[in-house]
Amino acid sequence: MSNRLASRLAPVAAALCLFTASASFALDPSLPPSGNFDLTHWYLTLPPGTIVAPATLSDGYTLADVFYTDPRSGGMTFRCPNLAGTTTTAHFSRTELREVLNPLDSSYTDDSNNWTTAIGGTLKARLKVDRVSTTGDPSMVGRVVIGQIHGPSRTTVVRLYYSKKPWEAKGRIYAAMDSTSGVTTPLPDIVSNNNGDGIALGELFTYVIQLKDTLLRVQILRNRGTLVNGMIRFIDPAYRGLNLYFKAGVYNQNNTGTTDDYAQTTFYSLTHTHP
Repeated sequence: MSNRLASRLAPVAAALCLFTASASFALDPSLPPSGNFDLTHWYLTLPPGTIVAPATLSDGYTLADVFYTDPRSGGMTFRCPNLAGTTTTAHFSRTELREVLNPLDSSYTDDSNNWTTAIGGTLKARLKVDRVSTTGDPSMVGRVVIGQIHGPSRTTVVRLYYSKKPWEAKGRIYAAMDSTSGVTTPLPDIVSNNNGDGIALGELFTYVIQLKDTLLRVQILRNRGTLVNGMIRFIDPAYRGLNLYFKAGVYNQNNTGTTDDYAQTTFYSLTHTHP
């Protein structure tokens, strides 16, 4: 590593320990998701590819067995089957929030709904993965995207994956990045499940995805924040000036298997900030 690159990364690496996970959450199981979470600047994409507008979402919207409040903890639960519809630009189904900075623009295509690398942003979530798919193509089984920075068209600055195969005791977390031309680069595990490590289904953890200019940081906080795993990368500089936005929830990466198979997460906190 060059001295110049090292000097740029040093302050960011030192900041990896700045985020701490909340030890408890004040969530009411009797309320809809919007009663416990600020959803005014998100819309929800449902498995068939339909959209729930911010105003509807914030007015107590729920959908049985798809998007609802966990009756025990008050968490916001996202469930998505393997076999469902998709949006026009996707191969997989999702129950996923899409950030909209200007929810009054009902087309959601205006620049005011997005941000750029110059502005930057941080997405922070406390969650557990309740279930991953267990049937279908072995290369797709057990994969789910739990957070993203999305770019124009089909490009994604970063996708954060949780993956657990049926024969594995715990899951691993890793990321993948796209160039603006659509070339995908899978990255090494942020949390490995080798040698008994990994994150089990139902285990609470926190992720932080942060981008400023071309510097991307992803952190995973475990054991109430005492264990921190992270990565730092530079994204494709061609993203400068392009529209970006956060996504969070369940983007099921398996479109094969049985009709009753699904992936599910429950979120206990979710914030998106700029800068």
